[in-house]
Amino acid sequence: MHARSFWICAAMSLFAAESAHATDVAPTVVASIHDQPFDGVGDSFNSAPFEGMLRKISPTQEDRAIQEFSVAPFVGLLVTSATLQGTVSSNNAFDVGVRTFEFRMYAGNGSADLSDFSVASVVVGTGSYHPPVTTTFTYNFDATAAVQALLAGGATWIGLQVVCTSDPNYPNVLDVTTSKLAIVTSSTTGAAFCAGDGVLVPCPCGNTSAIGTQQGCLNSLGVGAALTGGGNPSLSNDTFHLQATGLPAGPGLYFQGTAPVASGAGAGFGDGLRCAGGTVIRLGIRTAAGGVSDYPAVGGVGIGTVGLIASGVGTRYYQLWYRDAVPYCTVATFGLTNGWSVTWSS
Repeated sequence: MHARSFWICAAMSLFAAESAHATDVAPTVVASIHDQPFDGVGDSFNSAPFEGMLRKISPTQEDRAIQEFSVAPFVGLLVTSATLQGTVSSNNAFDVGVRTFEFRMYAGNGSADLSDFSVASVVVGTGSYHPPVTTTFTYNFDATAAVQALLAGGATWIGLQVVCTSDPNYPNVLDVTTSKLAIVTSSTTGAAFCAGDGVLVPCPCGNTSAIGTQQGCLNSLGVGAALTGGGNPSLSNDTFHLQATGLPAGPGLYFQGTAPVASGAGAGFGDGLRCAGGTVIRLGIRTAAGGVSDYPAVGGVGIGTVGLIASGVGTRYYQLWYRDAVPYCTVATFGLTNGWSVTWSS
């Protein structure tokens, strides 16, 4: 395999997980942060019952509502979709005009802090309504990429920050009772091996990931890309799929081997470790979005077919070889995930 031979662009789609289940997570941290004087820095908390206050009146004041959701139970699982849902309503019977909002997600810490007012975040959706013509609106945003990326980065809490984008924007309320983060996961199938934690083999330039995380060697983002598998590795009902998280933006090649490299310890290759060896088959190229990529695409040919799995062949070994163009470790412009093994059946 040559490092620069396979980089082409591909569109990203999320895979369909046969054994998926949904969990609704309600916010357990709620607050409204007040900024006055109006300088983009949170100064105080609004007291009860105004924990959901949203307001913006330049040049005097702004209020942003925050919520935080505990996502610790989803760490290490395949998150196939995540939906942010809730309601915003008017708190002023005399309000007239179109009111607009941005909904942003960030890595939380399980507590309300004034710094949450301006914390680094990513927009997952926008919404609007027109008091008094309408006095409430509900939102339903696809937050899959944001949730996957935050979990891959080690978050055990995910925060929601709602920001008024119209000005003036008189008092509104982010409702607590209807807010939820609906997360769909798929159970993992198989086992991780060849982690880039330096226990068995050192990473190329000391870029080891934390022991126990089962990630590859650290990449230019400062995280190790992690590969997991889920679904049914059966030739008669092939729903097996792979997902990698913690990826730089760009393409990567999923490949399959018939044997682990160095009995599963791996060997230095580029900025990471080569884990899957033996007879190698290139499965396909996928492009990361939001730090995540999946194989196969929805409606794509199954891994059992592309990987030329024959009945009764047993265990196969998988890995993602991805582009990491930022100068970081070696002169190479690529890294690798950990390895993932799974046993196929007929």
